[in-house]
Amino acid sequence: MATAAGAKAKQASDMAHGTVLTALKYLPDDKLDWVPMGKAKTPRAILLECAGAYAWTAAVIKSDAGESAWLALEGKDYPTRESLEKVLNEQYAVLVAALEATTEAQLCEKRQAFWGETTVADLLEMGGWHSTWHAGQLNYIQALLGDEEGHWE
Repeated sequence: MATAAGAKAKQASDMAHGTVLTALKYLPDDKLDWVPMGKAKTPRAILLECAGAYAWTAAVIKSDAGESAWLALEGKDYPTRESLEKVLNEQYAVLVAALEATTEAQLCEKRQAFWGETTVADLLEMGGWHSTWHAGQLNYIQALLGDEEGHWE
């Protein structure tokens, strides 16, 4: 059973994940590999980073090696919008399972993150927070492409 903190993190993460999926829906197929300003991350790279962050966060919450979970997605081909959506949803399900499995006793446990030591409680909202950040980038890319609509679904 999820802790109150896990349930709260899941709610925020659900919203962030939905926002990323909505952004993907409105990106033109021929722009998934577009490099804004010639040097920024492509939309595909941003979306795969969201999937990787879900995998990493879930692994670190469970005390597994987060880096290996993230790297397991690298080098794989996600050539279509559908394949991107599938990997996002698969890795999001992994994150949700970790959030729902977290116990009260685990919340104070320490984990090593790439920025230093942190608690499981602090990690619970990382997947959602990370996706919120990238959803903003994807929405800005949409604006650069001429889509100035607010896509709220």
